[in-house]
Amino acid sequence: MRLKDKKFKKIIEVLSLIFTFEIIASFILSTYNPPYQDLLIKLDYISIIFFTFEIIYNFYYSESRVEFFKDVYNIVDAIVIIAFLLYSLEIFYSKALFGLRVINLIRILVMLRIIKLKRVGENPALMNFLTIFIFCFISSCLVWVAESEANPSINNFFDAFYFTVISVATVGYGDITPKTDAGKFIIVFSVLFFISGLITSLQKALRGEIK
Repeated sequence: MRLKDKKFKKIIEVLSLIFTFEIIASFILSTYNPPYQDLLIKLDYISIIFFTFEIIYNFYYSESRVEFFKDVYNIVDAIVIIAFLLYSLEIFYSKALFGLRVINLIRILVMLRIIKLKRVGENPALMNFLTIFIFCFISSCLVWVAESEANPSINNFFDAFYFTVISVATVGYGDITPKTDAGKFIIVFSVLFFISGLITSLQKALRGEIK
């Protein structure tokens, strides 16, 4: 089987989806401080090795190198890979816990890889749902980074996700409120971004990248 065969590309697409979900699941589980944290990190490295291979593969077989570097998804992949290289070198490991948390947060950018799947782009309803879901998901990650140490009501990712969705939906039960200025800013920005209609512009931009 040749590297440029459609079957090989299909295998890469399936593996890409699997490793993307691994990174996402790993991030969520890590917010619970599980005893198997080391295992999650090892699995993440396997995923990053695959993403590195994939970006090199796509670059090598791209029809236009210029267009390759203009593709937002390739840029996202490069950022995630670089973040893991920094993590590996432990540049932020000592006396910079927040730096590590930001690097871990960058991992969630791989969620955008889901949108670039052709089948998603061809289904407007699915595209809309995933764009809104991923927007809330990434906002939740930002909330968790900003609030988890200062807010006793946000102990893990799902607390942050629940709070973000309730805020964006303008339901506002009031059972969880932001305690830090960063957390308040993130929620205000997320709500304004959503209700202003900019989420629709984001959907169109991402759909345009697929085409």
